[in-house]
Parts: sequence; structure tokens; C-alpha cells
Amino acid sequence: MKCLLCMVENETHSHLFFNCAYSRRLWERLKPMALLNSISNNWASIISGVTNRPAVNKIWSVIQRLVFGASIYFVWQERNMRYHQHKVREVDVLFDLIVETVRMKVRGLNLKSTNDVIKASGIWNFPISKNVKYQDTVKELNGLNFFNDDHS
Repeated sequence: MKCLLCMVENETHSHLFFNCAYSRRLWERLKPMALLNSISNNWASIISGVTNRPAVNKIWSVIQRLVFGASIYFVWQERNMRYHQHKVREVDVLFDLIVETVRMKVRGLNLKSTNDVIKASGIWNFPISKNVKYQDTVKELNGLNFFNDDHS
């Protein structure tokens, strides 16, 4: 069966994720945003590159796994929409859906103000000021000793 995204090559997992011209354009736009530039578009390389990275609670590890998962999900959804519903979405639409999905997931995390989090918030446009301001305010209030019994 021909790939429903590009209508040129035969559909295989390797082609669909991310050798197909359609999905490759999407992946190439997402890779720099997730600091995955060193990973190729070859399915086996992507799998080993993403899954062999340590799954730690670091912002970039979380973002990389979210981008990878969302990319797979939305490319497969697009393929199925074309097959079952004959609906077509442009790469830009999927890109926006993935970015918004990742952004919403990251916004739900309790983030500490680190250089990596600040850099990620600039790239992904998610607010960190609420968490950072709260943490800084607590530190300031703790330092002021408001709850001291000595009211002289």
C-alpha cells in the first residue's frame, strides 16, 4: 500500500516515521525544539536515540519523550484520518497540535527555576514565572521571620 501521507513510497513504519516527506518535514521542525538535532530521521536511530537516553526528571528528557510520543501519535492519527475519513491536514497543523500538546503537558509540571527550564520555556513558550515567583516569595518570606513571637 502506498503511503497515505506522501503517496509516493510504500507504507512501512520506517517510511512513515520519519522518512516520508510529510512526516520528515514535521520531525525536522520539532527536533531543534527538543534538542534532538543529533538524531537522524531513520526509525531505528530515532528509537535508539530517544529510548536509550536516561529517563530522568530533567526538562529536556521530559520534552524529548513528549515530542517523540506526540509525533508518533499525530502522524498515525493523520494517516488514519486520510484512510478512514479522507481528511487531510497540512504539516503546519500537526506541528501546532504537537507543540500545543507538549506545552500543555509541561505546564502541568512542577518546575524548578533552572537554566534548562528557562531555556525550554523560551523555546516552548510556557510560563515559569508563576512557579518561580511563588518559590522566590516563599524564600523571601521565610527570611523575614514574620512568625517570630517577639513583636517589639
